[in-house]
Amino acid sequence: MKFTTKLLIFWASVFLIFLVGFILVMSVFWNVYFNYWQLLVAFIINGVIPPAIITSFFYYRLDYMESEDDTPPKFRGVKTMDIPFQARTDNPFDEMMQKIDRQYIISYSDRQKKILKFRTDSRMLTWGLGGYLRMLDDNTVEAYVYPIHKNSRREELTVNQTLRVLCSIFRQC
Repeated sequence: MKFTTKLLIFWASVFLIFLVGFILVMSVFWNVYFNYWQLLVAFIINGVIPPAIITSFFYYRLDYMESEDDTPPKFRGVKTMDIPFQARTDNPFDEMMQKIDRQYIISYSDRQKKILKFRTDSRMLTWGLGGYLRMLDDNTVEAYVYPIHKNSRREELTVNQTLRVLCSIFRQC
């Protein structure tokens, strides 16, 4: 299941839990009874439309993380860095993939093109980051890191921190 779909279902379920709680309180304390069609309309208006609108703002960036698009991201807020990488094994891409998998969530990889896409975990107050790694040769990794929410000052600082973390993961900076 795509991350955007999971995100939409998550937010809709959060709104559904609040709606059920509200209905229980109204029913118990004020003896208000609802029709099923009223509840369905209220859930669609309050529980499906707002998460769909919120997710649509970030859809292109979220969808890029899981797509098979092998071009580097061209979003606003993208930071790039070439990181030297000295592999210890005969399979440098697999070693790079293992190191990234320990820190981040891998959303797409292609061994033939030596491309890896990753993301950070999304939280309630932050949408996280997306990353794109391409192994130029066995000794150099080209890194692109971008925020999901393009206008966030906090996420811009996190992008810089993520690039430093990538350098420390590869132990070359």
